[in-house]
Amino acid sequence: MKEKESTLDRAVRFTRNLEWLEQVEKVIPSGCSTLAKAPERLFPGHTPVCCAEAYKSRFTDIDGNEWLDCEMAMGTAPWGHARHEVQLTVIHQLKKGTSFSLPADIELECAELILERFEGHYPSLRFTKSGADAVSGAVRLARAASGKSKVIATAYHGWHDWSAYGYYGGQTKERGIPVDIERSTIWVNKPTTERIEAQITASPEDIACIVLCPNEWKRDALEEAVNLCRSLDIIIIFDEVTSGIRMGKQATAGEYDIWPDLLCISKGMANGLPLAAVMGPEHLMSLSGQVRFSNAHSSETTALAAAIACERLMKNAKVWPTWRDPATRIMDRLESELVLLGLTDQLEVRGTYASFCIQSLAEDNFQTDPFREFMVKRMAHFGIFTKGYFIFSDAHTREELLWVEEALLQILSDWKEIQKQEHLHAMQLSKTFEA
Repeated sequence: MKEKESTLDRAVRFTRNLEWLEQVEKVIPSGCSTLAKAPERLFPGHTPVCCAEAYKSRFTDIDGNEWLDCEMAMGTAPWGHARHEVQLTVIHQLKKGTSFSLPADIELECAELILERFEGHYPSLRFTKSGADAVSGAVRLARAASGKSKVIATAYHGWHDWSAYGYYGGQTKERGIPVDIERSTIWVNKPTTERIEAQITASPEDIACIVLCPNEWKRDALEEAVNLCRSLDIIIIFDEVTSGIRMGKQATAGEYDIWPDLLCISKGMANGLPLAAVMGPEHLMSLSGQVRFSNAHSSETTALAAAIACERLMKNAKVWPTWRDPATRIMDRLESELVLLGLTDQLEVRGTYASFCIQSLAEDNFQTDPFREFMVKRMAHFGIFTKGYFIFSDAHTREELLWVEEALLQILSDWKEIQKQEHLHAMQLSKTFEA
């Protein structure tokens, strides 16, 4: 595989990127209103920091450099950037208007198409604009229905107080979160059925619901945890904001055939436009008005139109996700390569075909993982953009996926060589010291 430019070209290549970064940091804290896209998670001078346009599986940065995109807008563009069918539907809706003084007819159409895809498992849904709002709305519904106040949180469920305090290490004052938030949220780190049961035993009388990210669980363990909570009359909420349609047509819930009381979906619903939904039974969803679950833009029409186009594409897809088999094959190949290179004590492949990464075993914080930095920079040399995770789309071709696979195999080989050289250097220093 041929690198697009040499290291010597990098300073010239990123001239406008670096100028933009210097300016934007004076105006927008962190350089972007979406933290997952913030330049601080990238490596300016090695990777692009600002995008000009995107099409299918590629994007062009503001210096005019083209990149193979393995981030796909944090997984929100599963059909590829600027998908033609979605564009046409959105443009048609733009001509009719984007937000009305009454409900839009397409809100009903969109809702019925989504519920049809889930084949009657849920009779109703409620739209909102972000995944964080969807999960927080589900929690509110569960509290109202149960008459209880506490929620068990097990992963990142958005930036709102009840979720963020546990995920970010129990910090409250530093995050602007009320100190007494722990009275209403029970945080379970690295959740297992046993850890969840221990927390329930400690506070059994007032737990309204538990929020789980099912794609982070093995099926049998998830079923065990769900059955435990059901036996104790704890409402089950699946946070499939990230996994959603990336796991299958009916999300992880459908893949595992384990159905929660409330199912939250978002990323990918409208192929990059903001939309989320909570699905559930009538006795829970009917409380939406009572708990004031609402947003001025939840029924905005362009995202709904895009979602309708995506539902039609989904309905016609014989296999979904289309990258399931090639992504699984890449992961298997990487795991085999780690064994061959003797790196299994250092690195492991984590995730699923929906989204995967290679991470250091000794590093809990992925953002500060030295291997992530090495890999992201090296992938950039191959013209491939990633922040550490590999997220594919319907637009990625077989050749592009092979391109990613070959680059990753080369990077693992390079990492092994670096470890070897560092070991030899350490041995030489030891011998010098002993002499």
